[in-house]
Amino acid sequence: MVTSRETPAVRIDSRTGWAWCGDRRLDLAPKAFAVLRHLVERPLHLVTKDDLFAAGWSDAIVGEATLTSCIRDLRKALGDSSRAPRYIETVHRRGFRFIGPVATADTHDRVAVAEATTAPLGVLPIAPPTLVGRDGDLAQLRAEYATATAGRRRLVFVTGEAGIGKTALVEAFLEQIATGHPVRIGRGQCLEHYGASEPYLPILEALGRMGREPGREALLRVLTRYAPTWLAQLPALLGDDELASVQRRTQGTTRERMLRELIEACDALGAETPFVLLLEDLHWSDVETIDLVTMLARRRDPTRLLILATYRAAEIAAESHRLEFAVEDLRVHGACHQITLDFLDAAAVGEYLDRRFPSAAFPSELTAVLHANTGGNPLFLVNVVDELAAQRHIDTTGGRATLTIPVARVAAEVPRTLRQMVERQIDRLSLREQTVLAVASVAGAEFSAAIATADGIDAGDAERCCEDLARRGCFLRAAGAAEWPDGTVAGRYAFIHALYRDVLAGRIPAGHRVGLHLRVGDRLERAHGASAPDIAGELAMHFAHGRDFDRAVRYRRTAAETALRHHGYREAVHHARQALQLLGALPASAARAHDEMRIQTLLGAAVIATSGWAAPEVAEAYERARTLAAATGVTPELFPILLGLCAFYLMRGELAVADEMAGRLLGLAEATSDPAASLGAHNTAGMVAMYRGDYAGAIRHLERSKVIYDAERHAPNRASGFTIDHDPGVSCAAHEALALLVLGQTDRATVRMRECLAGADTLDHPLSVAMAYNFAAIFYQLLRDPTVVQELEDVRLAYSQKHDFELFLMLGEIYRGWLVAEGGRGDEGVERIQHGLAVYQAIGAELGRPTFLGILADVCNRLGRHEEARAAVATAFELAERSGLHYWDAELHRLSGRITLAEAGAGGDAGARKAERSFHEALAIAHRQEARFLELRAAIDLARLWRDRGKQREARTLLSERLAPLAASRDVPDLRDARTLLEELGTRRSRKSDVS
Repeated sequence: MVTSRETPAVRIDSRTGWAWCGDRRLDLAPKAFAVLRHLVERPLHLVTKDDLFAAGWSDAIVGEATLTSCIRDLRKALGDSSRAPRYIETVHRRGFRFIGPVATADTHDRVAVAEATTAPLGVLPIAPPTLVGRDGDLAQLRAEYATATAGRRRLVFVTGEAGIGKTALVEAFLEQIATGHPVRIGRGQCLEHYGASEPYLPILEALGRMGREPGREALLRVLTRYAPTWLAQLPALLGDDELASVQRRTQGTTRERMLRELIEACDALGAETPFVLLLEDLHWSDVETIDLVTMLARRRDPTRLLILATYRAAEIAAESHRLEFAVEDLRVHGACHQITLDFLDAAAVGEYLDRRFPSAAFPSELTAVLHANTGGNPLFLVNVVDELAAQRHIDTTGGRATLTIPVARVAAEVPRTLRQMVERQIDRLSLREQTVLAVASVAGAEFSAAIATADGIDAGDAERCCEDLARRGCFLRAAGAAEWPDGTVAGRYAFIHALYRDVLAGRIPAGHRVGLHLRVGDRLERAHGASAPDIAGELAMHFAHGRDFDRAVRYRRTAAETALRHHGYREAVHHARQALQLLGALPASAARAHDEMRIQTLLGAAVIATSGWAAPEVAEAYERARTLAAATGVTPELFPILLGLCAFYLMRGELAVADEMAGRLLGLAEATSDPAASLGAHNTAGMVAMYRGDYAGAIRHLERSKVIYDAERHAPNRASGFTIDHDPGVSCAAHEALALLVLGQTDRATVRMRECLAGADTLDHPLSVAMAYNFAAIFYQLLRDPTVVQELEDVRLAYSQKHDFELFLMLGEIYRGWLVAEGGRGDEGVERIQHGLAVYQAIGAELGRPTFLGILADVCNRLGRHEEARAAVATAFELAERSGLHYWDAELHRLSGRITLAEAGAGGDAGARKAERSFHEALAIAHRQEARFLELRAAIDLARLWRDRGKQREARTLLSERLAPLAASRDVPDLRDARTLLEELGTRRSRKSDVS
């Protein structure tokens, strides 16, 4: 395209950050200026979209709409047209070309200098990066890096108080290693959030940044091969066709798949080039990122990977953060190293002054005064020295720095706290800058410059103000770009330190702050439209502070629902409790009662996941919801409430109450003809029947559930119509498998348990998966298969630790104790089983305790600890009598007989008769319950007793009769024992006949 001679030349002045078109200064946003400069510096050359993304948004992931909007703004400012371009020509599907005339900045130097003098006064000088007092820490980091480059992955935590210099240390280290051999560095930062943060956010940020840097092709190759689900979440790195292809490949992905993929990808990246992954402010991290870091660190495969993570120890200790437990676990297993930064000593303060002012002639007392005033806090130290320089108390004219006031005045006049120092810095800002920063402090730790429009500030003015502050290193740093769903595109900024935001927010009068929160919430809600639920936690916070409690409650409830749907169980509990607290500010009404009922139901489901079904708060939430449902006459939403209550009372061993509620559920399901309700009702009724000891009745209900269940329609939080805490298909399959096994249908039982595990593995619902593996462990322990139980326990333990499922962690201790005992360490196994049982009982859980007490009794009996074995059985009998949990009575009587025989020893007639009565009682109960598997077990023990007492014929008859109904079943240990004993009895009978 040939341009006209009348077309004004474009000139870029990088020193001032301004662009000119002829004699007209262009009014450009910072990102638009960066893109224009990149184009102008390459006149008549094709500049690809990727190049422009790197020029304007190197530290953020944005879509093509952002670039299109930026080019449109540039053309508008230049008076250009896409149809007849004079400046910016579009190269279809490839990029853009600058075709206009270009002038140099030299001819306008005098004007630029004059303009520059109008910049705001009182700006603090930016200190050059100076790291002191950290030589030992740097040496530790270099040693860890050397280990990693040798192929042994390393995880290093850098921790310390706010302002201690974690980032400065890490940056100095990265600068050192980047100047040597090739290294790939990925950087991600966690941000403070108001709800369930986006999973893996800092990881995605790190990958996005790496995708804009040299080595992009290698990264894309690795992600395409090993981690396509991650590539699908980084659309800016792909073309439209490539993105569509990746999205088709990754449909239906699960979080577990994402974890596996990225672990493989990180290993592959480290195999090619040493890979350093920096994750800053991990105390604000989402749970998924912490789990990923833990798994990467504990993996044993060789790779050249160093994970560097910073966090504030005080933050995680105050909130019982997941990171605290992860760090401790990793340290115990030697899978991480921690560097804890301390405050600078006086010598380091002196070194800082020497390095910042190399030719200084300061009084010797200045170092001690500065150390005393700042306490050795690096951030405070830098700010104090900046303050002295800004006030001209440090004079650098003539190339030699001197102190222009007595040292005593430094001690007296310098603020005594960092907060006072920040106050002084704010006072030196212009009114416009203070106004923009006030809105920003309300918006959050990181914000879009466009949010300033909530307070009537022009969007362009706000962005220029933020960009200027960030360029000067004053309060803000640039954090890429933000594009809202309504099309608003603006720069994104973050406060350099949380203290700056706190002080700014504290200066806003209370009434004005309330109004600001409300206006910011309104602006965000309008901008996000239908996507507002995605930032529900943030909106809830703003509306709560803005005293719009209706919207605050609504968004808190939405945040709880979102967190529950994404398995952020603790976040869901937090949001639900916050919503209930906010409801107290609203007047009583039917709408408020309905809202509370829904929120209490959500809370009950979330608490079940975090603390188990027996937690008192589960009953409190569901009972309150039931009261509200009765008052409002709401029937459909009564189902999850009764389901939750029934599960609570069943877990607490209050079988009569659970049975009554199961009956109510069946009645309601029949009245409404709702398949989902019928599914839940029959599943619940089946569980109650099984634990009562009615195995055949349980099968009838569970088979009804099996017919109704549809994985797509009835999975938790999908289209089932109400919130449930676990997948009903998993529960149904697990309980049906156990009931079938006890009934002696071992083949059908095994198939059903495999279906249970297979179904659970397809779900993106961790609680249901953990539950499936829990019941599978029970199943295979009953089949006496420690190898399979160990495999199942490994999976269940991983899920339980990852998602903080306290209940399943307790149960796992019992089964791991059994495994330890089976492995020959009996006393240790007993100790672990007893510990698991004690903790389980402490939370009020009773369901399953007869089984667990039976396991304890069996292990103790085999170790000769008969008194403890007898006590365990007695406790189980007492529990069954009190609760109605009679499903294990036959097995307990059998164990009682075995203990009696062990206590009596060989030849004890009285003991043998007592044991025989116990075995008969076990047979009678098992027969009455149609529990053929348990009946066979009792028959084996009684047959052995009769064999030893010379009653071979009776033993053979007894065993033959109990074995006959199970003859076609698969070869499980108890059946093998029975057949072996039967053959032995037959041989003995034959020998006896021969002798006769």
